[in-house]
Amino acid sequence: MLRVMHVSRCTSALCALLIFAGARSLSSQSSVGAAARAPGAAGEIRGRLVEQGSDRAITGGSVTARRAGDTVFASGALPRPDGSFRVDGLAPGRYTLRIRALGYAPLMRSDITISLDQPVVELGVLSLATVATKLEGQVVTAERDEVQLAPDRNSYSTKNMTTASGGTAVDVLRNVPSVEVDGSNKVSLRGNENVVVQINGRTSPLRGEQLGTFLAQLPSSTVSRVEVSTNPSAKNDPEGTAGIINIVLNQEAELGLSGGVSAGTGTTGMANLSGNLGRQKGKLTLFLSGSLFRDTRVISASSSRTNLVTPVPVFVESTGGGSAQPRSGGLTFRSEYKFTERDAVGFDAVTNGGRYANTMSSYYTNLDGARDVIGLFDQFSERIFRNVSQDYTAAFRRTGGPLATTFSSELRYSRFGNTDDSELFGVVRQADPSTETAAVPREHDHTIGRFPSWNLQMDYTKPFSERTKLETGFKGTTRNTGNDFSAALFDSSSASYLPDPARAVSFDYRERIGAVYGVLSQRVSKVQAQAGLRLEQATTHLDLPTTSKRYDNSYASAFPSGILTYDFTQMRQAKLSYSRRVSRPNPYQLTPVTYRENSRNVFRGNPELRPEYTDGLELGLQEARSWGSIQLNPYLRKTAHAVRYIQTVDTSGVTVSTFANVASTLTTGADLNVTYRRGPLTLLTGGSLYHYTSDASNLSGNPSADAVNWSSRANVTWKLSPLTDAQLFANYRAPQATEGGSQMAFVFMSVALRQKLWSDQGSVSLRLADPFNLMKFGFRTADGRVIESTERRFGQRGLFVTVSRNFGQQLKLRPRQQEADPQAAPVPGGP
Repeated sequence: MLRVMHVSRCTSALCALLIFAGARSLSSQSSVGAAARAPGAAGEIRGRLVEQGSDRAITGGSVTARRAGDTVFASGALPRPDGSFRVDGLAPGRYTLRIRALGYAPLMRSDITISLDQPVVELGVLSLATVATKLEGQVVTAERDEVQLAPDRNSYSTKNMTTASGGTAVDVLRNVPSVEVDGSNKVSLRGNENVVVQINGRTSPLRGEQLGTFLAQLPSSTVSRVEVSTNPSAKNDPEGTAGIINIVLNQEAELGLSGGVSAGTGTTGMANLSGNLGRQKGKLTLFLSGSLFRDTRVISASSSRTNLVTPVPVFVESTGGGSAQPRSGGLTFRSEYKFTERDAVGFDAVTNGGRYANTMSSYYTNLDGARDVIGLFDQFSERIFRNVSQDYTAAFRRTGGPLATTFSSELRYSRFGNTDDSELFGVVRQADPSTETAAVPREHDHTIGRFPSWNLQMDYTKPFSERTKLETGFKGTTRNTGNDFSAALFDSSSASYLPDPARAVSFDYRERIGAVYGVLSQRVSKVQAQAGLRLEQATTHLDLPTTSKRYDNSYASAFPSGILTYDFTQMRQAKLSYSRRVSRPNPYQLTPVTYRENSRNVFRGNPELRPEYTDGLELGLQEARSWGSIQLNPYLRKTAHAVRYIQTVDTSGVTVSTFANVASTLTTGADLNVTYRRGPLTLLTGGSLYHYTSDASNLSGNPSADAVNWSSRANVTWKLSPLTDAQLFANYRAPQATEGGSQMAFVFMSVALRQKLWSDQGSVSLRLADPFNLMKFGFRTADGRVIESTERRFGQRGLFVTVSRNFGQQLKLRPRQQEADPQAAPVPGGP
């Protein structure tokens, strides 16, 4: 398998230099290859990489030199924007040069000699083939590395993520460092739920519970990779104070006719089937994929409440359980037609539909101070959530070499619709004063949601030289949300449901955003600098016809960004970056509609929510070695008017969940990611440590939080043979304090075994999720009225088998502008 180490340029700062001093002492002990860099060694190997057939410059990948006698790593380099490279610091001797790049067959030159008389070797133009190459009956193909740690973003491929096979996009995200998905499938980054989730580089119109439901229905086999950016530049949408998570779906067409199919099943009742078919002929490239998915997950729950104010009951205990049954299907179509070598038009269409059923039963016991039973009642809920999403995009792109002016324009229309039907009812088996609120009639809630949106985006890039680049662009967005909610109560006399007009709520939410940006990048020797500014004008309108209330807001915002990088060597970089981002409240956070999980637990929105703004400062240090790489990212984030999830208990004993603006929050911490390879072993490990404080003195009860939180994870792969590998994934997040309470610790593990078949064109995978049944989610509320602890398990434990089969030869569709350079990284180059 061809490993590709793609390392972008980074920035420098005094702190990063101090951190690097420790890393250097470690590397000096472990790198035998340093011997090849003898004092005064001035040997160089130079060349230029191009794509075979098109002569396009290849700007990604890596070039490494090893001593011919013992294959010890000697030096390395990264291609520049024109494809040229320079491997320096070589002592006299014979060397083997290895060139690796994503999507291309590897290239090796073993006839290179550095001497005192000829210290510089010019290899000229080296062409890399985009197709598989047969050598002695074996097929050697380019394969994306599992992890690419870069200063602007980290990319995690699912190709070898065996511990997510047979699962969903939720299982994939749980394998990604710094990303967490809770029991209700809410996604967070570094513990912050205000993160933007993109699909194929485009922001998903879904948020919160709707997004979680969609991800829980998306088979993992349809996901190609996940990209994480914690401090994007002004070129990107500033929404999501925690950063951007981009889920890239399989969308590669192959040379000629190609395709593949994947099927899986599991002990939970899971079954999925996905397939793709692509054809590239002449100027036209077409790609079509589809997927079907179903599963059943058993849920168990418990809670324990102590009433500090209410005299009866003193204690309330509950147990319960149920199941969730996601069902989904989807189609993806992508096309591209090249008028010329530089100009292309494309049309993409993505549609998905699903049904998510959920049943829950809860059994409550009321106790007095002596813990004697004084009341018993049961609560039941049945929910069916149906959704259909459509996304259509037409685009024009003009691309070219590193010094060519590029332009892209894209018009996108997306629409998401859903219906939600919930049945709630309770039974009092032993009455006491507190069970009056539980003795409610059977209730049927019906919700219809509509989410259309339009986006028009244009991006223009003008390179003035190899070292200077200007990027500008415009984006206009209009997003609408319509919601109609009705409640009907069961009338026993007529044996029918009668509408409750007092509970009916509808709303219309409209959002208009216009934005322009400019980003200037400049390189001088080993230093790169980038400055950017994004200006936005936003207007929002929330209309509640049933209450005759309107909430209008109009505001302008400026989002500056800056990056400063320093290259110690071509394999060692440091970075300092700054950006400002925003999280605008979504309509479900704003709408004061009361959603009942049962008679004891409700949620309602807060129409007074304000946008939150975060200023982020981040250091970065990265080093690539022959054994892998190490990346350290200390950071600081300060947020004004931070939106936080708050749980309280009202005077009737009902747990009320809502959102509120706290005055400010401050997070300081660091992420560490290490990739290590030695023989058959590949290890990805790391963790996060951060200090979180919030000033919530503006809220009743002052639920401010002050906590030190940490998490760690490891993904270990061992190649038992060239065709067989085993993998273990483990993740632990320590208990953490939140506003008004705390979250319990989170543990998840998964083990898997994969056997490659059909000359590496397919595989069979066996995965055991949560082998020790440790995965659970819990929350503790302490607001002065009650102390309540809740815990849920979501039936992740299971054994899954997946079989996949591919055919064809690789040829990628031309990447979109945001896919090719989604973070607008500084212009690479060199003296």
